[in-house]
Amino acid sequence: MQHIFIINPKAGKSDATKLISKIVHQLFMDKEIEGTYRIERTLSPKDTRKIAQKYAQSAEKVILYACGGDGTLNDVLNGCMGYENVVLAHLPIGTGNDFIKFFGSNAKKDFMNLKELMNGQICEVDVLKVNDYYSINIANIGLDAMIAFNANKFKRIPFVKGKGAYQISLAYSFFTSLRHHMRIIVDGKEEKESCFSFVVCANASYYGGSYCAAPYANIQDGYMEVILIPKISRLKILQLMKIYEQGQHLDGTHDDIVHYYKAKKIEIYAESPLAVCLEGEEAIMHNPIIEIADQKIKLLVPKKYAIHGQILQNN
Repeated sequence: MQHIFIINPKAGKSDATKLISKIVHQLFMDKEIEGTYRIERTLSPKDTRKIAQKYAQSAEKVILYACGGDGTLNDVLNGCMGYENVVLAHLPIGTGNDFIKFFGSNAKKDFMNLKELMNGQICEVDVLKVNDYYSINIANIGLDAMIAFNANKFKRIPFVKGKGAYQISLAYSFFTSLRHHMRIIVDGKEEKESCFSFVVCANASYYGGSYCAAPYANIQDGYMEVILIPKISRLKILQLMKIYEQGQHLDGTHDDIVHYYKAKKIEIYAESPLAVCLEGEEAIMHNPIIEIADQKIKLLVPKKYAIHGQILQNN
């Protein structure tokens, strides 16, 4: 088995390449992990995908460790999706690390423990297919997508991290247009509304640093969570944000402004191309179709989070 560590040196605003290399080297020297390893330092999202694809196409059994934030994880996924010889793993050294929050409040330190992760269990999990892209976490359109795009700019400010950047961006983006005209079809049923503020398609639970958009998400059930919020006032959005952060917007008391579905497929039609947010990165798409992919991805998780290939939730 090959263990390939694809490291984003910019993740977390520090170069973790030397530290990861040292720990991995020691694990293999002590014979605690079998196989061979290699460290790959990535230069860009495109470079990350190419590296992942290179090892996926080798046909050798390989574990690809995405060492970075959600963007790095997404790039590795898009480079290896569809290859049976590949197992995906995530070492969350980024600033946001939203996907890992699905596993629980203490999950980051467990996934950061290389020995625990490398001796973990392989689980098959769902993936979203968004036109020609893949996402393991969340795809979204509308105001929150604009917040995510702007948050990337604010993350470049010293000492501003995931949640802080998102909150600054929220204030900054609040005065952009809240109206996004779209025709939306969920599993063949068309929505009555034609104007939306938020469109969220979630495989896992969290995005934006700490917002629990999909508290009922299950990455192995073959469905995505769809949260649609028709056009609402800025005041209503402010009232909703704390509830939304805590994942309480689906408790049944907000059904007048929050439309929720468990679905296989959502079709979105608009007159102009839409900015779709995939793990914080912007993709411009014409009439995006978001669905559960036909194929799953093998995901390596620490043993405490799975049993017999089934992920244990609410850790």
